[in-house]
Amino acid sequence: MIHRLVIILVTAQTLMAGENLSLEEALRRAKTNNFDLLQARYETDYARGDKNKSYSVFLPQITLSEMAITTTDPLNVFGFKLKQEIVAQSDFNPTLLNDPKRIDNFTTKIEFKQPLINPDGLWGKSAAHNALNAMEQKEMRTGFYIEFAVKAKYYELVLARQSLAVIDKSLEAARANRDLAKNYFDQGMITQSDFLFADVRLLDLENKKNETENSIKNTNEALKLLLGIDNYEEIIPTDSLEPPKSLNFLKSIENINNDRSDMRAMKSGMLASQQMIRMQEFKFLPSLNAFGSYEWNDKKLFGTGGKNWMVGAMLKWDIFTGFDQVGEIQKAKAKYQLAKNAYQQNRLKNKNDLETALRNLETAKKKITLTGKAIQQASENFRILTDRYSKGMEKTTDLLNAEAMLANAQLDYLNALYFYTMNVFMLELLSEEKITD
Repeated sequence: MIHRLVIILVTAQTLMAGENLSLEEALRRAKTNNFDLLQARYETDYARGDKNKSYSVFLPQITLSEMAITTTDPLNVFGFKLKQEIVAQSDFNPTLLNDPKRIDNFTTKIEFKQPLINPDGLWGKSAAHNALNAMEQKEMRTGFYIEFAVKAKYYELVLARQSLAVIDKSLEAARANRDLAKNYFDQGMITQSDFLFADVRLLDLENKKNETENSIKNTNEALKLLLGIDNYEEIIPTDSLEPPKSLNFLKSIENINNDRSDMRAMKSGMLASQQMIRMQEFKFLPSLNAFGSYEWNDKKLFGTGGKNWMVGAMLKWDIFTGFDQVGEIQKAKAKYQLAKNAYQQNRLKNKNDLETALRNLETAKKKITLTGKAIQQASENFRILTDRYSKGMEKTTDLLNAEAMLANAQLDYLNALYFYTMNVFMLELLSEEKITD
């Protein structure tokens, strides 16, 4: 009977219009188009930028510039003449010094700054490196979560469409029973109450069908959002719910807490927070940086008339910056405690999630077995009552109850398969490993 049910459901599924989509294709599309996954990739790129920026603590900064000035300012006019190496004896004439002619000056300049000793920058670089590791692991975890979400919505859609097929089948039987009841009622073989009961059963199924169709539309939209699909075409899943298979789940809670990508991300985040504390503390120490420049001054653009250079070093020590630095240390320590607390919470949550998923899996297996037997018994019961009812040996209410019992058993079986499938996917999400063949 179950085999026949599956054939009917698959046949009904293929008759519906829309875009056929396998689970494998859905996962491939999600990997490319899912908005949350794209967001995680951009956040990783942002962290990668921070890491590259942290190299400035070692590497020199070199700047090339060209500046044009025209002026009659006495000091600048004399200064630019010195820089252009064109000062003459006549330039010391007080009249010319006080009221000089306009001068044009083009400065071509190369400057460099070389960090020498910046202990806070070293810790900042390490923190940026671990922050990038954390974002990479977070992106990986987002990928696993999106995969789970797609599977959940995909099979929710499968469940809804297969449930609709069951309801349609029941509707077909309910209409036949209602017509038969009407015929019996017209002949005076059953009461009006029996006939109305058959009509109520039909209306109840039509209401269920309406609700299920609405559920299909909602799930369809939710799945398309996960896949980044922007059209009005309906998705028709080509996979179906299947009976339990052998599982290969060997992960312990310790393995999960140590190896899973989100836990590794949290560890890297904690390490980055610790290094940020050290970075803020080391800002109390002095820093030493070298600098220098080489420039050309000329009356022409990019000219190389007058040359000069300068090299120097600066030791800088912020003795007191209000409480700015103290506040930064407090913020860094609080951030570390937040990360540590979240890590401890997740360790415990993982344990609860794992035990819950394993319990649910066993419950689902038993339910599949029981609902499978219920379908067989309800089918046989419905067959016997239908035969007896046609001979006027059973009440209409008994026949309708038997039909409803069969439909409910079939729906319970589908729900049990879905519940089992979801818990298998949950175990895969928790372990980040495929546990089915």
